[in-house]
Amino acid sequence: MHKVSIAVEPEIVSVSLGDFHRLQWIKNFARISIGLVWVWEGLMPKILYPSATQFEMVRRSGWWWGSPEQTLYWLGVAMIVAGFGIMSGIWERAAALISTLAVLVLMVLVITSNPEALHDPFGGLVKDACLFTCAALVWWWPRTPESVSKR
Repeated sequence: MHKVSIAVEPEIVSVSLGDFHRLQWIKNFARISIGLVWVWEGLMPKILYPSATQFEMVRRSGWWWGSPEQTLYWLGVAMIVAGFGIMSGIWERAAALISTLAVLVLMVLVITSNPEALHDPFGGLVKDACLFTCAALVWWWPRTPESVSKR
């Protein structure tokens, strides 16, 4: 079997300043979407409507202080704060990286403490894939119009 490797140079596309600003909106919406998911996931299933499954996952993980209920509550608060921080745009690349790493850690903890989550049709794995895509867009998007032509 023959292996072929192809090195493809990224094509530089000139974009007008107006188009760059329109495309910048896409990146901003991706960042805001990441933050909204963090706020929603912190507020709804961890603070307002925690389920026995959530408490049990925290308990089984062994990563709790005080009680699984208190830990879940404070995890929700931390997720809400992180979500607003992500939406603010301050240190957006660092926020995208940290949120991606946090999602990976949470995915591992959820799957190890609740393997049924892998085949849950309403589970977070598909949502997490979308979060990774949005984070990649925020991470790799050029910061200035000049950086588009320098790639």
